[in-house]
Amino acid sequence: MDEHRNHMRAFRNEVKRDVSKYEYETIPYASLDNFPLNPKQCLYIAHWAKDGIVYERGLEQLTGYSLSEFNTEDLVHYIHPDERELVNKLTQEAVKYVVKTDLRKGHAHLFLSFRFKKKDGTYIKILRQSSSYELDSKGRMVSNFSLLTDVSFIDSSNRVEWYFDAYGLDLDEFKKLIYAVYDDFFTRREKEIIHLIEKGYTSARIAEVLFISTHTVATHRKKIFRKVGVSTVADLIFFCKKNGIC
Repeated sequence: MDEHRNHMRAFRNEVKRDVSKYEYETIPYASLDNFPLNPKQCLYIAHWAKDGIVYERGLEQLTGYSLSEFNTEDLVHYIHPDERELVNKLTQEAVKYVVKTDLRKGHAHLFLSFRFKKKDGTYIKILRQSSSYELDSKGRMVSNFSLLTDVSFIDSSNRVEWYFDAYGLDLDEFKKLIYAVYDDFFTRREKEIIHLIEKGYTSARIAEVLFISTHTVATHRKKIFRKVGVSTVADLIFFCKKNGIC
């Protein structure tokens, strides 16, 4: 079992210890039996006071996995290795927020897109839309609803996109927690080159400023673009700004 799967299991058990003490009324899952799904979608309920995912529809058709193969830590394991740490961090920080926040004045929503490994070994691009579902007597989240959609036909990029909206959330402070994932994403030299690329410097000019050869600059540029999974300067800078790198 990999490190991220173990980490998520430990996290789920920690949250369970707290949430299992909450007083709440169960919302019947039968109300989801008629939720409209197309063949490229599935849904599930993750219950944080119980043993993870307790209800699903369309899971096996979309991913190939049965419910017994698809607990919270299993889901993390199926995410592409290059994106696993970030998705894991986003999920945990969002959950930590909503299980301690009174959401009676407004629910919480997390949007995440990432590459997901199906049971047949192929990868698809998944959009996961998660919202608070059952709340306790103080408005804290007990379970969440998630809708998974295969969006490979419109997005084949190899980067994580996300947005978190929750009542009372300080998004800037939340982003700081997430940015920590990228502390060692680029080397010091790569960061220097990114900052100069942002200024509009050519490879020749970057080589002059950093006292290195244009060949070395070209090599660094290739590695930088490969890490992010983009092919244009605009996409690179967008990624870096969004994730607090520049």
